[in-house]
Order: sequence, then C-alpha cells, then structure tokens
Amino acid sequence: MSLETTNSPAQSSPSQPFPNLGDVITTDDVSQKGTGKYTADYVNWCRTMHLLHVHAPGWQFALATAPGGGHVWKAPNGSGYVVGYFINSEGKTTPHFPQAVMGFKNEHVAFEKIHARDVTDTHRRCLCTAAAAHFGLAWQLWAREEVEDPMRPEESKSARSMKKPEKARSMTPAPTPEPTPAVPGVKAEDQLIKPDERDMLLGTLQELEKAKLDAFMQAFTAVFPLPPNGRVSEAITSVKHQTWINDYFKRNA
Repeated sequence: MSLETTNSPAQSSPSQPFPNLGDVITTDDVSQKGTGKYTADYVNWCRTMHLLHVHAPGWQFALATAPGGGHVWKAPNGSGYVVGYFINSEGKTTPHFPQAVMGFKNEHVAFEKIHARDVTDTHRRCLCTAAAAHFGLAWQLWAREEVEDPMRPEESKSARSMKKPEKARSMTPAPTPEPTPAVPGVKAEDQLIKPDERDMLLGTLQELEKAKLDAFMQAFTAVFPLPPNGRVSEAITSVKHQTWINDYFKRNA
C-alpha cells in the first residue's frame, strides 16, 4: 500500500465534510513501543498534533464540558470518561468521541479516584483516536496495515540521498537513554524519565495479556514495594524503573 503525501492542507467537501488525512502518515511518523512479541507501532500525540497543524489547519481538539463541570464524565457504572471533538475556525465540529479513563490494566477507573495524570493521559489518547476516527489520521496502525513511503514530497533528492538508512528495529530493548536534563545532586538511576518514555513503557504494559501483566506486576512490586493503595503506573517514574522493565522484557521475551 503506497502512501503519497502532499504539502497542501486536506480539503473538505459536502460529500466529505471533514479533512481526509488517511494518506498523510509515513514510516517517519511511526514510533515503536515495547520489545520482541510485545512491540506495537504508534504515532505519539505530539506528532499527531503537528500533522493536524500542517494538514488540517484551523482544526483544534477540545474536550466537552461534563454536566457537573470539568472534563470528566461519570458513566452509569461509576467509572469516568472524557468526550473529545474537533472544531474549526468557522465553528464547525466533528461528532463527539468518548474515551474511557483507563487504569494500568486497561480497567476502568472509579470516578472518585481519577486524578490529574489520568485526565492528561486520557486527553492524549482521545486526541489520537478521534483523529483516526474523524480524519483517518494513522488509521493504518489501528487496522494493522503496512505504512510505506518514508519520504515526504517536500524533501529534495539531495536530502533523500544524504538521509541515513533507517536501522532495522531491534527485537531487544533499546539502551536506556540518559535523562535530559539531569537534576544536579540526584543519582543517575533516580533521574526522572521523559514523559514520552514513560508513556511508551505504560503503553507496552497495557497491551500485555492479563496473566503476563499480573506476573509483571508481582515481579515489579517485589523489587519496588508500593505504599498502601499505591498503583504501579504511578510508581514507574525513574531511570531505575525503566532499566528494570527493559531487563525484565529481555528475560521474558
């Protein structure tokens, strides 16, 4: 499947009321999380926003206000969800798109226990899934179709010839990157990992089968005990956690 892209913004028409971004992404936009049999391709939320700015200018993502105020809606079973949509400069909106607030095991989170990190994570997930649903952006990844055409038309032949070939994706975890910037006086292993790196780790874990996830959580908490009512997803914050998780997947690949 060939994906040809253009620099011009996607146009809408009466028969196609919203921009069609189904052929926008290339392999350069796709990242990979996890290792070995736990790998998954994705386009991160920041890249998604950039592609929307370039190919659908004027369209902005927003969360609908819940009846009681705020952006988290309460479901009949007591869990929570957000409702996202896109709006353009003329006030035209896409249909509302709900996204459940999910915990570490992809389970629902009780409305009363939803905290700020849950909201921001769900906001970013809703952005990406709503962009795929309404604009077709990165639909190939959800349908598990191959993404081709690694070059964008705006890149010159000289740039293309100078571009280094992409390395084959390794089936083993990449070396743990150095945190940037480092906090003076804090040990290297205790430095905080970047938000994107943390999201990749949590995303990988969320895709594990229940039995494998339970085994991981048991092993993790044996090394890094949690406080009462603590959550593993909140405990994964530093380089030592990232290193341990990468080693765990190496051992269990």
